[in-house]
Amino acid sequence: KQWYQRRVREEGEGEKGRETDSEEEELTDQEEEEEDWSTSSYIFPTEQLPTPISETAEQKKFCVHDLLPRKLQYVIQEMLTTEEKYVEDLQHVVEGYMEPMMQNSDPQINSLADSIFQFFGQIYSFHLQTFKSSLIAAGTSESPLKDIATTFIRHEQELEVYLSFMVHERRAHAIVEQHHEGVISDLEKNLEDKLGLSACLIKPTQRMVKYKQFLDIMLAGTEDFEVLEEVTDAQTLVTNILTTSNDLCHLQALQLPPDVSHEATGELLRQSDFHVSVNNKQKRVRRVFLFENLIVFSKEVTSSEDTELKYRSKHVVGLHEIGLTPYIAEEPNKCHIWTQEMTLTMYSASPEDAESWSKSISNILWGQLKQIKRDRDMSRMRKTRGAVRSRGAFPRNRR
Repeated sequence: KQWYQRRVREEGEGEKGRETDSEEEELTDQEEEEEDWSTSSYIFPTEQLPTPISETAEQKKFCVHDLLPRKLQYVIQEMLTTEEKYVEDLQHVVEGYMEPMMQNSDPQINSLADSIFQFFGQIYSFHLQTFKSSLIAAGTSESPLKDIATTFIRHEQELEVYLSFMVHERRAHAIVEQHHEGVISDLEKNLEDKLGLSACLIKPTQRMVKYKQFLDIMLAGTEDFEVLEEVTDAQTLVTNILTTSNDLCHLQALQLPPDVSHEATGELLRQSDFHVSVNNKQKRVRRVFLFENLIVFSKEVTSSEDTELKYRSKHVVGLHEIGLTPYIAEEPNKCHIWTQEMTLTMYSASPEDAESWSKSISNILWGQLKQIKRDRDMSRMRKTRGAVRSRGAFPRNRR
């Protein structure tokens, strides 16, 4: 009898253990399924996408269409919830820092506020008065993916203020750092703001990156052609704002030689950091700018007194003067450019980057070659027609 009771007790404990293991496996599967939708951060200062909102009363605040896949419901819920939080963060900066500084009796502090918060108030007003309500209405509609994308496209002109803000952002941080002691420090203490004003100023850039992350997930989660087209346009719009602002920030910092004007360079096509060696000598970190007519290798200039970003040109080469060694699979991270005087080897962080740069330069060179051939053919044609006319081969017009 004792043996039987002990056996029953052991089997009961075993069943409980198996149930616990099964529950843990179900939770693990659920966690993995819910983590699939999150994305990695981008090159800009970003916030990682938070974990999906749990099934709480807060989630029921927005009635997202329940026929959507669960991942997309999470994304839309997260977009709408963080949009409200984002507007609150902007309000904190405007009411806690910008308005007190602009209303200060000291004209120098007023001027300081104008320099720091340029475009910030415009972004706050746009989101508070227009974009937040439009985004919430779109996210809770019958076709949320399409309507959210349409919201971005419809407000394309207003969203371009982010381009101006992000180009100015680095200078704003530099001004805060230079003039932190005094009124800015006092406001931070009064507000008990542990992160400080600099951390608050980065919010718009983080938000634009987050929009791209949300739209990337939406783009991957839809198969409807009409919706796909709209979401693609919205994602392209946000991506262009991010990449263009990044390019302009670095372009403004580039110091060209006195004999080279910005008009002579042509349009900036791309720019990035590389390790560069000249004639196989020691590798140096260089910011490389690829223009329509030139490629510029520059060095970042650092100074303890000046915190603004600056690049000094080290090598400026006309694209009509260079040769390009084709992309070699055995050297996937290298891109070789050569002239009569030197060979420049660019070492990229990834094979994809090296191949992409090689293709960009190659496309320009092929375009130049085709243009030269067209010009040559036109010149020959004009000479031939002139020679034929001089011999009287063409009959003259008769009256």
